[in-house]
Amino acid sequence: MNKLLISVLVAVLSFTLLEIPATGVPANPASIPLGSVLDAERAQLGADITFGGATIYDGDRLETQEDGILRVRLGKSQMDLLPSTTAEVHRLSNGYVARLFRGTLIASSPSGQTFQLLANGATIRPIGMQATAAQVIWVNSNELLLTCILGAIQVSYDGNIKTIEAGNSVRMEVQPEVPGPPGQPSRKRAKYFWIVAGSIGTAIGIWRALESPSCP
Repeated sequence: MNKLLISVLVAVLSFTLLEIPATGVPANPASIPLGSVLDAERAQLGADITFGGATIYDGDRLETQEDGILRVRLGKSQMDLLPSTTAEVHRLSNGYVARLFRGTLIASSPSGQTFQLLANGATIRPIGMQATAAQVIWVNSNELLLTCILGAIQVSYDGNIKTIEAGNSVRMEVQPEVPGPPGQPSRKRAKYFWIVAGSIGTAIGIWRALESPSCP
């Protein structure tokens, strides 16, 4: 009887010891939701057709069809994909990163949050931690249309930085590689051309139309 009791106690103790490391390991960050879908029409999350309420995870690819639209909440921030847009999202400690492959993306973040938009080698982010909204249109692999709707944004490309204030829109063109000094690699540079106010008003109008229905 004593031998049986000892065997049971040993088995229970062994099971307990095996469980301790498993419960002490933190959850895989990739398994923690990054956000959720607020509204979707003819849009995909990964390979699947998505819908309102669907969960978004780090590394997910978002895509809209020619007549589709996708609106998502990422933490406390939002992002809107207009028709024919593809982007991939990742986590930031106080916001998100979105890589734009094609189409039009509108990013917005409240005070205290931020975002980073990556396209054609450029990084677009808010200046400071104020509420910010920006639209990026991918024209081709060498051209972007950038509009600052709210706050101010900073565009970084190959070590060069451009600031765009609210109410301004620019066309960014990536120029052919320029030979560097002897022993140094060739470098690309970007040129910026200011755009008339009409396109800015369009961007602001689209943003307001998208933001209004789901404002918390």
